[in-house]
Amino acid sequence: MSKFDTKFILANRFIFDPTSNLLVDTEMGEEEIRLGSNESRILFMLVQHPNNVITRHELHNYVWREQGFEVDDSSLTQAISTLRKMLKDSTKAPQFIKTVPKRGYQLIAHVDCLVSEPNKEKSKTAETLTEPSTISSRVDEPKVTHHAGGSDTKTARKKFRFDVTTTILLISALLLPLITYLLTAPPASKFRRLAVIDEVTISAPVNHPDLSSWLPSIETCVKKYRTIHGEELFLNLKQVIATGGENNQLMLNYIHTTRFSGKNITLRIFANTNDTEKVCQ
Repeated sequence: MSKFDTKFILANRFIFDPTSNLLVDTEMGEEEIRLGSNESRILFMLVQHPNNVITRHELHNYVWREQGFEVDDSSLTQAISTLRKMLKDSTKAPQFIKTVPKRGYQLIAHVDCLVSEPNKEKSKTAETLTEPSTISSRVDEPKVTHHAGGSDTKTARKKFRFDVTTTILLISALLLPLITYLLTAPPASKFRRLAVIDEVTISAPVNHPDLSSWLPSIETCVKKYRTIHGEELFLNLKQVIATGGENNQLMLNYIHTTRFSGKNITLRIFANTNDTEKVCQ
């Protein structure tokens, strides 16, 4: 993934940077809004297909399953709700994300791509490579003359130039989609370790805000999970990945070994509650 990435402008108001999971509100004095990794990946998929309906199944695959998570449908609903709040959008009269009943979601706002200067230079280089090739490909058919013995040599040179031009055009056509993909593909998720509870690693995405204040609640939920599900399943629990943290809610993604991958689930933690039985939902 190149460090020079494409940014997106939504409705001439928000600037979305998928690399840093950042949303900038230009109408609120360049206010910076930090997105969770799930919300960022949802928005990244929507801005790549504006006005198209993205199904819930497609969003589940891209946001969770490709990252090794298996979550229930409520996780997507919660992430969409959080994203709408960050965009200051309304469900009754949406200006950004529209719900398409029984299908999925649609980004209805106008989207512009904001390409960084290094990317523009690369694009110009690619255009420069293509333009001479297009011009030079207009080679007249070799004319047969009966005078100079060097006509065969000239014909061979023109044919050689034509073959080289065709090769360059083919290579350019193959490379340009690859360059486009590399410049727009989302960054791979990276995690940092928060703690180890009963030999289970607790992690969070590196671009998440500090979640240390959630550790007591996380420990309560992990121990409660062990009590409810038994030792065999708990011993096959590889790690717990914490995401979110906004609106006094945190999502815990329980990741098991391959043998028990069907047991992967997502639980929700609520802050500011004294009843430990209601901490994990």
